[in-house]
Amino acid sequence: MESITTAERNKMAAIYGLLLGLIYIILSTGVNMMVGNLIGFYGLKFVVFVLYFVVMGVFAARIRASNGGFITFKEIFGAVIIMIFIAALMNYLYTFLYVRYIDPAFMDKMKNTTIQYMEKAKGIDEAKIDESARKFDEQMAASKTFNLGKNVLAYFELVIFDCLFGLIVCAIIKKERPVFE
Repeated sequence: MESITTAERNKMAAIYGLLLGLIYIILSTGVNMMVGNLIGFYGLKFVVFVLYFVVMGVFAARIRASNGGFITFKEIFGAVIIMIFIAALMNYLYTFLYVRYIDPAFMDKMKNTTIQYMEKAKGIDEAKIDESARKFDEQMAASKTFNLGKNVLAYFELVIFDCLFGLIVCAIIKKERPVFE
């Protein structure tokens, strides 16, 4: 089998990035609807996170298969970076729109659920609960003002975090072409 060109590999990565972003948005919507159950919310959020990277691995494996079954770490990491940039941008924009316009009461629900959970837990004093409530209020007040610098920084923090796991995916997917065939 022949190797695909860089342009073809990047096009596949862009398409897979869009699909990965769409999958993440659909799954995140389901997770966000569980905000009333804190343990279920974070448990499902973890499952979605793991699934996100499994799907990324499947897409990376498909790129390797299209490349004749062999791909260098550099080539697959370039493709995964493209997928991550696109999926993370879709994820970040969707989260921003969700919290701001689709479900503006989301942060209030999260605050109330967290406080209720802390009140039911044994050994958490009232001062710690009040401190958590104050921090939620500060975060909600800060989120009501748009700051381009903070938003760009938050997006790149998301990208860097995803890239760390993308490195693991790439290390698993890479397969060097043998020197002697």
